[in-house]
Amino acid sequence: MSTDPLALERGAAWPAGEVFNPDGRAPLVLVCEHASNRIPPGYADLGCDAHDLSRHIAVDLGAGELARGLARHLDAPAVLCSTSRLFVDCNRAPFESDWIAPVSDGSAIAGNADLSAAQRHARAQLVFEPFHALVGETVAAKRRGGGDPLIVAVHSYAPFLDGLARPPVAVIWDQPTPATQVVAALRREVEPVGDNTPYDGRLARGYTFDRHARPFGLRRFAIEVRQDLLGEPGGVATWTRIVGEAIAAAMQARQ
Repeated sequence: MSTDPLALERGAAWPAGEVFNPDGRAPLVLVCEHASNRIPPGYADLGCDAHDLSRHIAVDLGAGELARGLARHLDAPAVLCSTSRLFVDCNRAPFESDWIAPVSDGSAIAGNADLSAAQRHARAQLVFEPFHALVGETVAAKRRGGGDPLIVAVHSYAPFLDGLARPPVAVIWDQPTPATQVVAALRREVEPVGDNTPYDGRLARGYTFDRHARPFGLRRFAIEVRQDLLGEPGGVATWTRIVGEAIAAAMQARQ
């Protein structure tokens, strides 16, 4: 797991993220922090094998495709991280233990063990700060255009947690509006719908919202869709429609 200057130089041109549909006109910014399983060159995949890099510990499976689908459906920009959460988790604060996790869901991540402050700083400069600069610029552009955008984080989760089935889709929030309207719209087509479950957004606050939404009083919530459903034939298209229509209905109700 090289951290020599040459490795960092090779990674210097690494794209931290992308803005998909940057000219989308809706008063909405979609964010997908866990869209990719890619590791920058020079880090030997952090010692992970192909199996671990294909698991949920490395990427929210299907979430990037869903975010792009929603961007098209809702005519909104989507900011997607181009790097695996194993390298650095862009939805965690640098002081959190899983910002760069040495162990994830029972798998030891050798390339994340015993990092120095300089090594952690290098990852922040390579991916974390450039990605959040993209998010910040996209949100600021919407605000300059007039009105405050809704911020929606797009995620996927594994179908089971501790042997219990998770709902097909969930809305995670720390403020009820417009999240509860999205829950109600989803329930017209899907049951069950997780309403602040299996995670409670009032307790498990995401870094993206802490940095880009809460300080400006922007409305926000996260969408979670089961990764096995997104992986079915036509699954991304189906859930793009279901989730997109629910978000659109909630946004329309506010106007």
